[in-house]
Amino acid sequence: MNFLKNLFSLIGFIVIAATIFAFAKFDLGTRAVQVTQLDAQALPEYMKMFDKVLETGDPAKGMIRKKQLVIPEDMTKEEAFELSLEIMDEVAAQYGLAMVDQKTMPREGKLFRDGGKLTHIRSYCSPTIADKFLTHSGEFIGFMPCRIGFVENDKGEIWVYTMSMELMINGGYPLSPELLALANEVRTGMYAMMEKAAALEEL
Repeated sequence: MNFLKNLFSLIGFIVIAATIFAFAKFDLGTRAVQVTQLDAQALPEYMKMFDKVLETGDPAKGMIRKKQLVIPEDMTKEEAFELSLEIMDEVAAQYGLAMVDQKTMPREGKLFRDGGKLTHIRSYCSPTIADKFLTHSGEFIGFMPCRIGFVENDKGEIWVYTMSMELMINGGYPLSPELLALANEVRTGMYAMMEKAAALEEL
């Protein structure tokens, strides 16, 4: 009995000592206070991203959303892709997002039209919303413009990708009501563009 008491005392001492060391070494007290100042969704969103990174070992998979492009039997890949772009631009216009850039990149020295795999990047922006966010923080330029990409894999499937915007919106201190509303508007628009374009859901 005395042995067990001594053992539990030793374990308790080690736990307390380790806790004190961790608080001193990593300044956990300050960190805990800082965490409470973050947006309520910050930690859950960071954990979602981290879970994906742990599962796949790929940090990009923790920060990206994707949908497979539907290719109807009566359409070629190129026809489905072109229709997808039309739908995407129409949805973008509904949310006040303008297409500001587009690039089709060669894969293994060939473009999609020449028998290569499709890789296409399309960029969208709302100048007025962008200006408000850059006034708030110049570092937001790293998220601009919003991009959607098409990538064909080795199976011939075409996937549509865009960045998950949750951490940009909820990953730090809470945004002001005005900025939060604008950010959510852009997020809704970008996700709708990806979903409808991938599904070839004509308006």
